[in-house]
Amino acid sequence: MDIVKILCETQIINRQMHTAITPRTVKATLAVGYHCAAKDDSGSSRKSLEVIHFTPQNKLGTRYKIYNNVEKIFTKFVQDGKATISFKQPAENLLIKCDPIQLKGFLQTLKLGLEGKGSLNLRTNIAATTIPQKSQPQIKMTITNRSDYPRKGFPRTLRQLTVTGIQLCKITFEMCSLKNLTVLNLSYNNIEKIPLELGRLPLTQLNVSNNDLGTDKSWLWLNSKTLRDNLKLLDLSANKLDFFPSSLIKLNKLLALKLNNNFIKRIPFAIRRMHNLCYLGMCNNQLESLPSSLISLNLGVLDIQENNFQPYKIHKVDKKNSVEFSTPNALWLLACRSVLQYELPYSTNTLPWTLVDILTEAPKCACGRLCYGHTVYEQAALFTFDNIRNLVFNQNRLIYADTVFCGHLCMGKK
Repeated sequence: MDIVKILCETQIINRQMHTAITPRTVKATLAVGYHCAAKDDSGSSRKSLEVIHFTPQNKLGTRYKIYNNVEKIFTKFVQDGKATISFKQPAENLLIKCDPIQLKGFLQTLKLGLEGKGSLNLRTNIAATTIPQKSQPQIKMTITNRSDYPRKGFPRTLRQLTVTGIQLCKITFEMCSLKNLTVLNLSYNNIEKIPLELGRLPLTQLNVSNNDLGTDKSWLWLNSKTLRDNLKLLDLSANKLDFFPSSLIKLNKLLALKLNNNFIKRIPFAIRRMHNLCYLGMCNNQLESLPSSLISLNLGVLDIQENNFQPYKIHKVDKKNSVEFSTPNALWLLACRSVLQYELPYSTNTLPWTLVDILTEAPKCACGRLCYGHTVYEQAALFTFDNIRNLVFNQNRLIYADTVFCGHLCMGKK
C-alpha cells in the first residue's frame, strides 16, 4: 500500500529538558514510509523505515527512524484517539491525538514495519509535503471544567455549545456573538441575568436550568422576534422563579417548556396563545390551580406533580394587572369580540397589534366573551383536561382550575 498519512494534533516532549511548561498542541500530519539512503559498496540502496512529523511551521518535516529507535508505544487510550511514541534518538515523546480509526490504522502499519512483514509495501522516498489540511469547521463544543474554557474565544462556526457546571456567573458578549449558534446549554451555573443580546441568536434549544434567574425581574430578551421564530425548547427549571414570566407566552413556536422545581403559584390565562406547545413541565412548584385556557392547547404531556392545588374559591382579579377603561363597550373591545364570535382569521397584518394582543392574551369568560377592561371574577373549580394526552399528577390530589366569568349573572351560560 501507499504511504500512510494522518491528520492529527501532536505535542513533542523532550525527555532531556526538565521544564514545568507543557508544550503546546499543534495541528500536524504524520506519515510513515521508507526512506532511501545512499548506495553502499555493492551498488544497492538501503531503505530505512521512518516517521515524518509535518507541522505548519515545519513543512519539510522532522524525521524519526523506526528500527532500533522506538523505546515504547503507549496505546492504552487508543480507543479515545490518543497514543504516544517514545523515541530513543532524539529522546522525545510524540503525543498523538486524532480519529481513533485512523490512529489504529497508522499504528498497525507501524507495527508491520517494525516486525518486517513482507506484506508491508510502503512507497519509498516519502515526499516532504504535508497533506492539504482541509480542516472541517468546528460546530460543537462542550466545556465541563473551568480549565477547558477557551482563553482565545469560541470558534465562530459553533452551532452547539455546552458550558455546564463551571460556576459561570454571566453570559458573555462573546457567546452572544456566535451567529450560527442554535443549541445552547448553560445549566448548573450561577447565572442571574440573561442579556438582551442573546435574543438575537437563532436558537432552537436553550437550557439555562439550575441557575439563579429568579432574581431577574426583566425578561426583555424573550421579546426578540428571532427567538419567537426559532426557539423550540426552553428549560428554566430550578431557577428559584416565583412567577411565570409573561414574555414566555409570546414564544408561540415553542414545543417544550420546562419550569420544574421553582416556586410558581399561577399560570396566566394567556398561555392559550402558545398553540404549538406539546410539553409543559411544571412539577414541584406551588401551583394552586390551573388556568381553564389550557383546554385551548393540544398538549401531549402536562407534568404537574408535587404542587399545592386548592379547593373551591371565588375572588376578583387583581386590578393592578388589568387596564381600566371608561366603558366595557368600547369600540375596540366590541371589534375584538366580533372577531371571536364569527371566528374571523386575524394577524398583525390585518389588525393593529394592540387588538391582536387582546385577542390572544386577555382572559375569556366561560361564555366565550372577552373579559378586559371591566370587573372580572375568577372561580377555582374541579376540572378535567380531556385534551391532554398524558397528564402527570399526584393521584391523591384533586386538580382545580381557574374559570373566568364576566359577571355574577353570567356564570358561563354556554
